[in-house]
Amino acid sequence: MLSFFTLVVLSSGLMDKTYLTKKDLMGYLSISKATVEKLMKQGLPHVKLERRVLFRKADVDKWLESKIVRGQGPR
Repeated sequence: MLSFFTLVVLSSGLMDKTYLTKKDLMGYLSISKATVEKLMKQGLPHVKLERRVLFRKADVDKWLESKIVRGQGPR
């Protein structure tokens, strides 16, 4: 029997996109669960399905790119 999440993914055509769980994201970025939740409050894009929270890898990468601090040069 397929889970609710699997049915949603299959019926919505999302199989071609990569989604990460909080645990996956913790490993991907080498951060704690508390840091993941802090980043979510700061605008890290995520999807809520019932009690499950998912992160599209492309959105995470794009969000991280927007946080890059460029050098200001010598002061």
